[in-house]
This record gives sequence, C-alpha cells and structure tokens, in this order.
Amino acid sequence: MLENIQILVSQLLVMFLLMAVGYICFRLKYLDNQGTAQLSLILTRIVASCVIIDSFQRKFEPELGYALVMSALCAFIAMGLSIVVGQILFRPNGPHANFADRRMCLVFTNCGFMGLPLLDALYGSYGIFLGSSFIVVNNLLLWSYGVAQLSRDVPRAQRIRNVLINPGTVSIVIGLFFFLTPFQLPTVAASAVSYMASLNTPVAMLVIGAFLAQCDLRSCFRDSQVYFLSSLRLLIMPLLTMAIFLLLPLEHTLRNSMLVCAAAPVALICSLFGQTYHTDYLFSTRVVAVSTIFSAITIPGIIALSTLLGG
Repeated sequence: MLENIQILVSQLLVMFLLMAVGYICFRLKYLDNQGTAQLSLILTRIVASCVIIDSFQRKFEPELGYALVMSALCAFIAMGLSIVVGQILFRPNGPHANFADRRMCLVFTNCGFMGLPLLDALYGSYGIFLGSSFIVVNNLLLWSYGVAQLSRDVPRAQRIRNVLINPGTVSIVIGLFFFLTPFQLPTVAASAVSYMASLNTPVAMLVIGAFLAQCDLRSCFRDSQVYFLSSLRLLIMPLLTMAIFLLLPLEHTLRNSMLVCAAAPVALICSLFGQTYHTDYLFSTRVVAVSTIFSAITIPGIIALSTLLGG
C-alpha cells in the first residue's frame, strides 16, 4: 500500500510542477487565452482519443473483457450517484440560481487530464485501459445530462447526435474494434498514436496551469460555497462511491482505478461548457481551481483508505 501511495504522491507532485510551468508561461505571456483554447481543443479532440485507442492496443482476453465491462459499470454507479445527490441538493426552485453549474461541478471530474496520468503511474497501460471506460461514460453523460442541464432548449435530436458522435465514443469504437478483432494498427500508425497519447500529461498540465493563472485565487478561497462544493466533489462523493465499491466483488486494481477517476477534481469542461451556454461559468472556474489544488491531498487519502479497507 505504501509503495502505491508514494507513487501517487510523486506523480501528483510532478503534475503540479508541470502546472507551475503552465502558470508561469501564461504570466510571462508565452501563452494567452487563444493559445490555451487551441491546446484544449487539441487535447480533447485528438490527444484524448489517441490515449483511448492506444490503451486498447492489446490482445483480447476474457479477463480483460470482464474488467472493461465492470469498469464501465463502476463509472455509471459513481456518476449516477453524483447525479442523484446533485438533483437533491441543487434544485431549480432552490436558493441557488446557478443550480445547473453546481450540478455539473458535482458530477463531472477531471478523469482524463488528471485521472489518466495517475493511473498510468500506478498501473501502467492497464490502468489507462480501465480509466478509458470512465472517460467514455463521462462523455456520454456530458453530452446528454450535462448539455440538458445547461441548455434546456437544445433539440432532442441534437442531444442524441452529441451522445453518439463525439471524440470519446468514436475513439472507443475504434479501440474496441482492434481489441475485439485480430486486427491491429500498422506499426507506423500505432507509433504515431502512442506518441500523441504521451502528450496527454504534459500538455494537459500546462493548460490547467495557464487556466489557474487566469483565476483570482484570493477570491476563490474567500467563497464558502466553493469550499462546500469542493468538499462534496473531493471527499463526500468519493467516500460514498468507495462504500458502494467495497460491497461489490471488484479486484483491487479495478476498484482503485475507478476511485482515482471518481476522486479527481472538478472537470475544466464544466467551466468551458458554462461559458458556451452562458451560465455562471465564473463560479465553476473558482470550484475547478480550488478542487484541483486540494486534490493533491484528497486523492492519496481516498486511495489509501480504500487499500486499507479493501486490501
């Protein structure tokens, strides 16, 4: 257990150092809003897809197929639980006008930019393979539940199209094709995909660092509602999820891989989508900033507790 926690803490420190580089680059004007937006687009549309496809470049085995199905089930449980809690706590007729943004922050975690690098450090390509299921479920719910929360006037046909055709679902279909059939990517293409996938950690951390440089951190830490939502996202929901996972017949690596994704900080996409749909994206931005900083403490704690209780 101690070895895994040391690996996790070390990787988090590396990631925060990379974030610091992104922070400095933005402050020195090596990066600007347009540059970070372009990098974000490359990450979400190309790099993240390559990460998923690369993780499926392995020979099919029944045990791997079972692990993939179970990881998808765990992702639905974790995110479904967050949806239920969000619907109860943040109501349209409640005291919070930005209830939709609060629901988004509670449900969607940074399972790609933060989760996958941690899983890679802990469990290698197998961890990324499992984490890919969480990302796919995240994308499915983002383009259905998420868009429905932020924009009530999006036509149903468009919501269905968004769910079926997005970078996450397209890449998982491609990855599953190679995983379930005897076919494999040609060596040159596989190398190119692998190189692109390796950009996920450094580029994502640069983007998050640049994003943090745009926040007034002092105002973030003065907002009690930001602390409340960050606590829900980083502590309450992971603990509830862990309690359910411990009741299921899950193998140790599978359980902890899903917990890393479920315990990740609030997803940056909550702020980006809020800005797109003209909701209170500045509140989401503050929660993303604070939850990202505190996740360096909470994620190792959640995984240590899971290992202690579940073996």
